[in-house]
Amino acid sequence: MRSKLLICILFIGLAGCASTEPPPQASIEFAWAYRAGDYVRSKPAVYQDTVYVGADDNRLHAVDAATGEALWQYETADNVTSSPAVSEGTLFFGSWDGSIYALDAAQGDLHWRYDTGGWVSASPVVEGGVLYVGSHDGFMYALHTGDGERMWWYKTDGRIEGGAVLADGQLFFGSSDNYIYAVDASNGALLWRTRTGGDIVSTPAVAAGSVYVGSTDRMLYALEAATGQVQWTFEAGYAIESSPAITVGIVYAGSNDGRLYALRTLDGQLLWQYQAKEPIRSSPEVWGDLVFVGSDDGNIYGLDRQTGLEVWRYRTAGAIAAGPTVANGRLYVSSIDRRLHAFRLESQ
Repeated sequence: MRSKLLICILFIGLAGCASTEPPPQASIEFAWAYRAGDYVRSKPAVYQDTVYVGADDNRLHAVDAATGEALWQYETADNVTSSPAVSEGTLFFGSWDGSIYALDAAQGDLHWRYDTGGWVSASPVVEGGVLYVGSHDGFMYALHTGDGERMWWYKTDGRIEGGAVLADGQLFFGSSDNYIYAVDASNGALLWRTRTGGDIVSTPAVAAGSVYVGSTDRMLYALEAATGQVQWTFEAGYAIESSPAITVGIVYAGSNDGRLYALRTLDGQLLWQYQAKEPIRSSPEVWGDLVFVGSDDGNIYGLDRQTGLEVWRYRTAGAIAAGPTVANGRLYVSSIDRRLHAFRLESQ
C-alpha cells in the first residue's frame, strides 16, 4: 500500500493522478503531458494532427497530438489565454498584448495581425470568411479572415472577456456592462440586448431557439434567441464564469460555488449537481455518456451526464480554469501546472 501511494505521489508531480475507475462502457487512459513555460489557461483546439493552446509564457504552442512533442511556438508580447480557432489552414487567436493574430497552422508563420485597444482574452469564432472576436476595449470585431481587414465593429460599455457564438445569422456575446447582446452577424447592427445583474465573462450557448448564459450575479439565464426575452433563470450559490454546454434537454454550467449544475433546458429545473472542492470556472465538455469539467481544485472530473455520479477523475498539479476539449478520440486538459494533459478515449 505504501509503495502504491508513493508511485501516485510521484506521478502527481510529473503528470497527475487518476482515481475512480471509468465506467464499463468507456476507457480513459493517460497519453502524455506537454510542458509550457507558464500557466496554461487556454482551451485547446485541435486541427488535423495538431493541438494548439496558449500559455502565460506569451506563446501559442503547436503540439503533436499523437506524441505531445512541440512542433512550433509563436511568441506575442503578453499572456495568451484566448482559445484558438482554426479554419482552412489558418490559426486565429488573441493575446493580452491587445492583438488578434492569424498564423499558418502548419508552420506558425504570421499572415496578419490586428491591434485592438485592450487585452484579447476571448476565443474567436470563424464562419463564412469572417472572424468574430471581442476585446477588453469593449468592441466586438468582425475581421476578414484573409487579410484582417475590419468589416464592422460594435461597441459595448464594458470589457468583452468571453467568446461569441453564431446561430441563424445572429452573433451572441456578453460584456462586463452586464448585458448579453445579439447583433446581425453581417453588419453588426444591434438586434436586442438583455440586462443581467452582473458581468458576463463567459461564452453563451445556443440551442433550439434559446440562448443560455451565466452572469456574476449568480444566475444562469435562458433567453429567447429571437427577442432576448427571459424564459427562465436559475440561481447558483455564487458567480457563474463557466460557459454552459448543452445536450438534448440538458444544459450544464459550473459556478464559483464549486458545483456543476445540470438543468432541464425546458424550464431550468435542477436535475442534479456535483460538488467539487473549489470553484468551477472551466466549461464542461460532453463525450458520450460523460461530461468532463475541471476545477480550481486541480481535478478534471468525468461525471455521468444523466445522474452526475463521479465515475473518473484525474488530478493535475494546478487549477484548471479552461474547458477541456475532446477531439479525435482524445481528451485535452489545460492546467496552471504549466502542462497540457492528453488522454486516450475509447467507447466500449
